[in-house]
Amino acid sequence: MRHYITLLLLFICCLATGTAMAQTDKEKSRRENVESAKVAFLTDKMALTPDQAQKFWPIYHEFETKRREIYAAHKGSYRKKIDELSDPEVKAMLDGIFVLKQKELNLEQEYAAKYQRIISPRQLAQLYRGEREFTKMLLRKLDHKPHNP
Repeated sequence: MRHYITLLLLFICCLATGTAMAQTDKEKSRRENVESAKVAFLTDKMALTPDQAQKFWPIYHEFETKRREIYAAHKGSYRKKIDELSDPEVKAMLDGIFVLKQKELNLEQEYAAKYQRIISPRQLAQLYRGEREFTKMLLRKLDHKPHNP
């Protein structure tokens, strides 16, 4: 039953993004709708109790913010065309990728410990699986959505 409620919430959220508003407002609204659908989807996948959800989601959102900050700090360094870089520049770029991945791994390990003060290891594993499933579901939805210029 919860699965159907989650899908209904996702459907309603997707419909809400079709409103005629300014592009930036539309993008913000779409992002908020996706985030709301993600919370509903993951709450269902993890079978969070209301008490767990109340404690878990602020920490999860904190993690997401920190992860975005890590990527934002490295964003411009990967947009260069590889063919136009010297070998030492390409090596430096690759080293930067490893630094980025290590920072993300360290952050995930830190927050896995924080999460497990609230949720069980099984729920944590379900979180990671649910995140991948949600991403796949969004990508499938985008593949079937008509593209408007």
